[in-house]
Parts: sequence; structure tokens; C-alpha cells
Amino acid sequence: MQSLMKWAFLGNNEFYTNKLKTLAKNDLPPEKWSYAGKNDFGILKSYLNFTFERLWQERDAAPEEDKQTYIYMDKKTGVSCFNTGLYDKTWQPIYFYCETNHIPNHQVWRFKSFHNSYTIKYTSMASAWVTNLRRANYFQDPGALIFDVNLDIVPQWNHIIYEEENYLRIPEQLRNNGQEYCQNVINGAIDFVKKRIAANYKTIVPQFYKKKIQLLAPLYLTNQDKPDLALVLSLSDDKTVYYGHTCITTEMAYNNARLLARPDSYWLQQQNRIPP
Repeated sequence: MQSLMKWAFLGNNEFYTNKLKTLAKNDLPPEKWSYAGKNDFGILKSYLNFTFERLWQERDAAPEEDKQTYIYMDKKTGVSCFNTGLYDKTWQPIYFYCETNHIPNHQVWRFKSFHNSYTIKYTSMASAWVTNLRRANYFQDPGALIFDVNLDIVPQWNHIIYEEENYLRIPEQLRNNGQEYCQNVINGAIDFVKKRIAANYKTIVPQFYKKKIQLLAPLYLTNQDKPDLALVLSLSDDKTVYYGHTCITTEMAYNNARLLARPDSYWLQQQNRIPP
């Protein structure tokens, strides 16, 4: 699979980070784009990387006449561009604009700047092509985004409890009581969250992973007002049960969910608070 960094030279870290900072602070609606304790716009970087990879996949699968609508590349005019899927404060699409990289033996393209549908007229990009650029699409069936409360959840305990990396995500005050105790607490949290989902379907948040839609369910283990972890769910092939693959932190959950859309579920809104 093609990656954004292999496709285009992004400049040194300072250059690219400053471009992201300007985009996040001046153009995009207020949103938390950096991980806790950092100011490197890591969530925004991740979003752009995965968006490009998804567009590349779609471009590969598209018929020849449609390929340029996913990622536009024209070596004759020396420009390339793709739709980031983001919108500025006036709801204009944001584009990732590149020009030919003239450094030999490096990436073919060189990132220049972000543009909206108006400012891109100041580049060499033909406006007719800009309006045809598609946003990345991650699902065909909207029903995949909805959790069926009539189905059971079967957790993968060997992974959640008995693999150290995942086990250490469980709050220490629970781990101090042993693995069996943690399993019982998580089981209770799963039963509890199913009631929350039944009361408010927006409790469930979708994410895209390995070309499939998965669902994220908050697990309230130590505090009924703030989840400690998110359980990653996939619907079985026969659509009779959900498999709980792993538990991830709420920060990881926000990063994964942001790829599809800005999460508006109440429990992930806590992760989106912008520090002063």
C-alpha cells in the first residue's frame, strides 16, 4: 500500500508541523488534534495519513476513467491533489496540494500547502478537477454503523486479560485484585453499556480498521461518569454476535474514530476538549 510519506515529500518536521498548526488553528473549526501533553498535531497527521491510504486503495480499485477523482496526479502540469475530507470554518472542503519534487531520487511529489475550494484557484490546479475530487469512503451499508442491542457480545479474554500490553491498559486499582477480578468487572461493564446503547444509540462510535467497520463501546470500570476504556467490536460474518477483540484507551478510540468523522458521542467529547 502506498503511504503519504512515500508519495510526497512533506518537508522537514518543522515545516510540516507549522502547516498543520496553521490549518488547525486558523482554518478548521476548534478541535483537539494533538495527543494529551503534546502539541505536535499527531491526531491530524494520523488522520491525513490514513485518509490518503484509503483514497489510494479506492483509486487502485476504480476504473481508469475515475482514478483521477480519488488522487489527482498530472506530471505534465506538475500538480497533484486530494480531498482531505475536512472542512474549514465556512464549510469549504480542504485539499492537500502538491507540486513536482525536483530533488532527484526522492518522492515524485512535494507537499506545498492546504487550500480550500476558493484559494486553490491561486495554484496550477484546474478548478474543473478540484470539484471532482472525492472524499474517502469507508462503508457502503450505513447499517454497519448501528449496534444491534439484540445480539450478544463475546469478548476475546485471552487478548484482553492475558496479553500484557492490553492488560496494562486496565486501571491499576483493578489489576491489583487479579485477572479474574478484572474479567468480572469488564463483564459487568459490558452489560451496563448495552443498557446505555439501548437508551442512546449514539453511545456506539464507529471506526475503520483493516478495511472493515468496527464499533467502539465505552467501558465504565472505575467511574460511572467517565469511561476508562473502549471495547472494540466486530459483527460476526453470519451477523449473529459481536466479538469484543480488545480494549483500547479513550484517546486511542478518539484517534481511530476521527478517521470517519468528528465523534459527537458524549463520552468521546471529553477527549475532544481543547486545553487552554
